[in-house]
Amino acid sequence: MGNNTGRKRAIRIMTMWLILMIVLAVLSFAGILYLANRIGKFAFIRKITKGKKGFSTLTGLLIAVVYTAVIWMAWGSMNAIVCILHLIVFWMVSEAIFALITKIRKKTFAKYYAGIVAIIFTVCYLAAGWYQAHHVWEKKYEIQTDKEVEDLKVAVFSDSHTGTTFHGEGFADHMKTIEAQNPDVVLIVGDFVDDDTTKEDRTSLRIMQEAVRRRKN
Repeated sequence: MGNNTGRKRAIRIMTMWLILMIVLAVLSFAGILYLANRIGKFAFIRKITKGKKGFSTLTGLLIAVVYTAVIWMAWGSMNAIVCILHLIVFWMVSEAIFALITKIRKKTFAKYYAGIVAIIFTVCYLAAGWYQAHHVWEKKYEIQTDKEVEDLKVAVFSDSHTGTTFHGEGFADHMKTIEAQNPDVVLIVGDFVDDDTTKEDRTSLRIMQEAVRRRKN
């Protein structure tokens, strides 16, 4: 009885994941087609394709696929998905805003500003996120308690995402910076590694072990 219940639960979970993956695949395909159609609206694309809508869309599709492939090869599949999803969402929002502006001013724009703004905003937004993700920010907190305890200096290193934000050597450098502040306790909390973290990056754990041994000695 227990085995049948567990088997049914596993099938339900697998079915849910399968449905989710199918939905994501369909949405991704629709998103790529949306981008292809919108990229084809740029004047230089229409000029190249001599105003033929079908060729404009195909050219836009080629650009969208190349854009995704380049990011995929440079930074991995997850970053490619994140970048393409942000571009799609921001593009849709930009088009909605410019459609509203066009309706208010009762005059169309001479250039495809909605696409230009969407691309610029996406690049700036993702660049800002990349900068914040690849730089460690130190924040100091002072916690008061009524309990009779001695002062305790705790260093907490969170969301390192070793292998994504920086590699094992970078993590080792940050650990040395923390060690130089002579904390009483060092806590390494999630997310420490990601799915793309390599075996070489995981060797950064040795740096923590060496630091612990030095403090014990």
